Amino acid sequence: MNDVQVVIMAGGQGSRFWPISRMEKPKQFLSISSSGESLIQATARRVASLSPRAPLVVTNVLHEKLAREHLPEASLLLEPLGKNTAASIGFAAVALRKQGIDPIMVVLPADHSVTDEGKLLESLQAGISLASKHEVMVTIGIKPTYPNTGYGYIKKGVPLGSDGFMVRRFFEKPNVERAIEYCKSPDFFWNSGMFVWRASVILEAIEEYMPQLYEQLLTIELALGTALEKSTIEKAFQEMESTSIDFGVLELARNCAVVPAFDFGWNDVGSWDAWAEHFKKDQKENLLHGDAVAIDSSGSVVYSTGKFIALVGVEDIVVIDSGDAVLICPRSRVQDVKKVVEHLKAEERTELI
Repeated sequence: MNDVQVVIMAGGQGSRFWPISRMEKPKQFLSISSSGESLIQATARRVASLSPRAPLVVTNVLHEKLAREHLPEASLLLEPLGKNTAASIGFAAVALRKQGIDPIMVVLPADHSVTDEGKLLESLQAGISLASKHEVMVTIGIKPTYPNTGYGYIKKGVPLGSDGFMVRRFFEKPNVERAIEYCKSPDFFWNSGMFVWRASVILEAIEEYMPQLYEQLLTIELALGTALEKSTIEKAFQEMESTSIDFGVLELARNCAVVPAFDFGWNDVGSWDAWAEHFKKDQKENLLHGDAVAIDSSGSVVYSTGKFIALVGVEDIVVIDSGDAVLICPRSRVQDVKKVVEHLKAEERTELI
């Protein structure tokens, strides 16, 4: 595993976790466990055996101090602006090439959780095996357990050795009817956002499918380690298009592969609804965190940082108190919490973002 570099993407805001997740301390630096371990700390710890190299963390410059506190052993790449995953991954790849190396990159979001770390490692090792034998871009596919309309889906194609399959097609977030169809088929997987590829392979793909981004990354690469590094990175990121690696590269490329994940209990912790799955609930399936009570209520999620919160005669609602803001919504609408953040940005309510 000396040829492996773990890359952790930690630049997101976690807007669906508002009002607890804020720009000053986004979701990846929060804890969902009784141990107090943050999501990013858990991500780094569970894959530490994959490589003797320190993890490379790509994060926003605003979060440099937090990243160093949570992962003091990591190397950091600091983005002046968030420009989505294509920019983050490309930034990491050219930084590695600048060092004169071409490792297999294991690219992981900082804010996911798993319940079986051994099976996660098996899945990633299968991806590493594929990326070491073939010039492919590997994604870890999760077998759908229900018709989720918030995830992208992958349809597998022909087998690629014993470890995976070529990708036949990527599908964007489907409607309910299509999601039900995908769940019934053995050929479809959730796109987990976990990737494995050699640095040179992803850079070749970015050059082909996102040539403008590639030129901007080249400019950054030339400036790394010089007095112009900071100003060059700032200028390049200001000019970059904000595009995901899935939309900008993977959906267009012909050399994508998928490794069907071993069942490692994956959860993207993408909303308060998903967060609640990590804690013990009462007899009526309420999750009460902090000073709260639920009377004649069921299926609800409460998070209090100080105020006493009482639920009476309600079902399937979310109530989140951060001290300076309160979120109330049905559990069926937790994916839309990010719209509150969009509203606050439009209103320039920076104190609440």
